[in-house]
Amino acid sequence: MPSSLVEQLDAIFKPRSVAVIGAGSSIAKWGGRLFIRLKDSHFRGSIYPVNPSHDDILGFKSSPSILDIEDTIDLAVLCLPAAKIPYLLRECVTKKVKGAVIVTADFSETGEKGRALETEAVRIAREGGLRFVGPNCMGIWSSAPGLNLALPKPPIEGHLAFLSQSGTYGITLAQIADDKGFGLSKFISFGNQADILVSEYLEYLAQAEDTKVIALYLEGLKDGRAFFETAKRVVQKKPILLYKGGSSPQ
Repeated sequence: MPSSLVEQLDAIFKPRSVAVIGAGSSIAKWGGRLFIRLKDSHFRGSIYPVNPSHDDILGFKSSPSILDIEDTIDLAVLCLPAAKIPYLLRECVTKKVKGAVIVTADFSETGEKGRALETEAVRIAREGGLRFVGPNCMGIWSSAPGLNLALPKPPIEGHLAFLSQSGTYGITLAQIADDKGFGLSKFISFGNQADILVSEYLEYLAQAEDTKVIALYLEGLKDGRAFFETAKRVVQKKPILLYKGGSSPQ
């Protein structure tokens, strides 16, 4: 594992190469939707689709497996069904990938079977020195490399980092912010926060030069004490705007 949190999360938010596992050419499927958004975002790095059913996807050579890519891969995007995620993470670890975004649902939010899959995914990632966003999320946007794996269109670049536990709610607010001219440095739909906790995102963003304000939509925490202790430190550097959902009967 890299020595610092910044080094660990830079593989996700400042990657030089991205592989989309389950990539496609149709926006109707998650793999196609995220690959198209990545392709159209003017990402300042290398893009590699992974799909054994295609030799070419939208002009990019497709590989059967991430292990077949000759280049080093910093970030893997996993779009396939939950049952396949542990196997795919093992391949990523073998490839020495350091970061991943898992958009796939059907994990701990669905019950015991999903919780067991999520636990296995975390074990594989941590033993292999890989950090991941999600699962059960809508992806990320990072202005530094021009990386869009979440939003229908790349937003205006700016100094607001927006984290959301709800993917749909987060994307809606990110689009409103963009329409009103509030530029984003980061958008993070973190979902189940199985690996990276909210407190770790805050710690990372506190040190990000492109971020001046942090906004957060939160429904629940994995470690409340770590969150509040981290937030107390971070607000000495940057303001945090927190919207807490689930505080009313609705």
